[in-house]
Amino acid sequence: MQTDLAMLLAPIIAWDHAISLWLNQFAGDHVAVDRFIYNLADSAMLKGGLFMAFLWWQWFQRDAATSQRRQTILTALAGAILAIGVARVLQIMLPFRERPLHTDSLTMITPVGVNPDTLDGWSSFPSDHAVLFFALAMAVWRLHRPLGVLAFLWSAMAICLPRVYLGYHYATDILVGAAIGAVIMQLAFMLLRPALLAQPLLRWEARHATSFYCLAFLATLELAVLFQDVRQLASDSLGLVHHLTVTTAVATETE
Repeated sequence: MQTDLAMLLAPIIAWDHAISLWLNQFAGDHVAVDRFIYNLADSAMLKGGLFMAFLWWQWFQRDAATSQRRQTILTALAGAILAIGVARVLQIMLPFRERPLHTDSLTMITPVGVNPDTLDGWSSFPSDHAVLFFALAMAVWRLHRPLGVLAFLWSAMAICLPRVYLGYHYATDILVGAAIGAVIMQLAFMLLRPALLAQPLLRWEARHATSFYCLAFLATLELAVLFQDVRQLASDSLGLVHHLTVTTAVATETE
């Protein structure tokens, strides 16, 4: 069974490696290019910031479609949060996949500015960036078709492609992540009916605007940075608990 699966995946893995190595041949040639790509991939403002700014812009537009548009935005935010949660669960539950940057057999050149230890210990499949931003691009497309097309292109070329160049992901990490994100957002719009989610939140906004907007700001801020600080805090907390458990066990044994 495992042999058959390995044979099935071998061409896909070879394709992944070929793309990563082809892009990597340009790494280190021009410091300015490497730094630009690194800063583009690392910019929260140019990733989640742009998407969240668009949603806030759409939220405060006043016309006959304001209520319907706000329901769409609330559903989109719920779908995006669900998408990043699903991506993280899949990264944990699926077999661990080493990132190209850490795969010794590829002998990749580390682009200028990249810490070789970046994301070490974090599985690369699927790409949580691809999951989230293609989900958000689907939401943008529902709200504004021309900008939705640009959102898909921006997600592919400015958010995901640089992560392949830098060695953070393989091409299939991105492709599968993009498909997962788009499907999750579609399911969110199919299953999260306005009466279930959006309308209660809109009533909250009408009655308690201060608390609503404070929490909405925090939610969009965390989405903009992919809950990075929350995830890191959770990871560090688990590490601390493990350390305390081991220390306590050792202390008990020596008594």
